[in-house]
Amino acid sequence: MMNAIENQPRSDQRAEAGDLAEALSPGVLVLKAGGGITSADGRAMGLLGCPDRADLERAWSELRPRLEAQGLWGGGDRHAVLDLPGDGAARRRFDLRGDGVLLVQDAGAIEALELDLRLSALMRSLAYVTPAVAHDLRAPINAMVFNIEILKETIAAGKGAEPGGRERQLRYVNVLKEELNRLHKEMEIFIAHISPRGDRTENLDLRELFEELAVLLTGPARKQQVQVRRQLPEAPVPVDVNRYLLRQALLHLSLAALADVPKEGALELRLERRGERAWMRVAGTPAGAGAAGFDIRLSPSGALAQLHVARGIVASQGGEVRPGEAPQTFEIELTVAGNKG
Repeated sequence: MMNAIENQPRSDQRAEAGDLAEALSPGVLVLKAGGGITSADGRAMGLLGCPDRADLERAWSELRPRLEAQGLWGGGDRHAVLDLPGDGAARRRFDLRGDGVLLVQDAGAIEALELDLRLSALMRSLAYVTPAVAHDLRAPINAMVFNIEILKETIAAGKGAEPGGRERQLRYVNVLKEELNRLHKEMEIFIAHISPRGDRTENLDLRELFEELAVLLTGPARKQQVQVRRQLPEAPVPVDVNRYLLRQALLHLSLAALADVPKEGALELRLERRGERAWMRVAGTPAGAGAAGFDIRLSPSGALAQLHVARGIVASQGGEVRPGEAPQTFEIELTVAGNKG
């Protein structure tokens, strides 16, 4: 059966593609050395709601001080988002390129595109780990079925009344309890990476996320004949972050590091508190001589979207991702939260 997109007339599909391209295309303002506007294309005029040059000059006289207040020319971020005056509450993103070109875009369209990219990156990472996770979930289920059958046979044969029979039956029950707890734990960790239940800023201990990540990656690493090694501090490392988003970032970076780890290699997950900063290291054992390394922009598996998304997520949480000195290595830093009891 053809899907909804295929059922659309080609003219409608082209129109929708054109609308999307227009929504994402930037307007261009060319600036003078003194801060005025040399020229503006039609797209920039439309995004700023200025039908003519006089309106543009009036709008710019208000916008430039607001952009300066956000540090656009102060050596920090080279972009800013502002709400335009008026009843429409239009939000525009301004990106400074060099010192003389300012790009203007629809902030809402950019945010929607970033959200779609984040979701697609999550689906790609989950698609990679899901087969191994499903395989690991079958192990406790099979163990439970096996012990239930044995327990059923001992009960039916009345072996509980024999010497030591009751103790054997209790051992089967304890095995069932342990395997059920194991199944519950692994399912909860997997579901947590899918469900946005933690999609809010909260105070958490980073050790929890690393423990969960190690459990989630054990199956994929085993399939690749790689070990997962974690080094965590004894004391909590509290941060104020979005749990749901940070899980995604750590998963993306870990899979990128795991991508070309050779057999008998290892994936290292390391967490330290360094003063007021939480320092994390995700590293794969370097491949043999001649293997190419990669950085935050490139990946041997082509996972460009995941790395871009991971860097954006960590930046949105006030942190930073940077490539390590060795290939297949990433370092992440976040600010440690104050003691909240």
